[in-house]
Amino acid sequence: MVIGLLVAVLVAAAVLVLNPWGLHNALDAPIDRGLGRLHDLGLPEKLNVHAAEFAANILLFVPLGLLAALLLPRRRWWVALVALVALSVGIETVQALGLSDRQPSTRDVLGNSLGASIGVAASLLLRRQPVAVAETP
Repeated sequence: MVIGLLVAVLVAAAVLVLNPWGLHNALDAPIDRGLGRLHDLGLPEKLNVHAAEFAANILLFVPLGLLAALLLPRRRWWVALVALVALSVGIETVQALGLSDRQPSTRDVLGNSLGASIGVAASLLLRRQPVAVAETP
């Protein structure tokens, strides 16, 4: 089941980050309008479309980190993290070299890596060994 979920999340991520159709641009306008309304209600201006994109990069890689780490032995959690950072660098490289409509960014790699780290950390928390509780006489 974990493998199936990981494959589904990877396919969805690939469609989002490697599509040449400008899907990301189509989402910017509604996000910007929504943020504009929130700014009118007092949301700080620093929380803009760029901040939303950074948060989306984090959220995209949280399930990848969680599922990848769950597939590995607990002590090999770092393999999932290294693989996902490499995947993020690879995505940005493909965007730079093969998708003229996309803007590669080290900020995206940072957001993706942070999301992967959160997911891996969550997997470690889920799999931690229960602490033995001593019975009192």
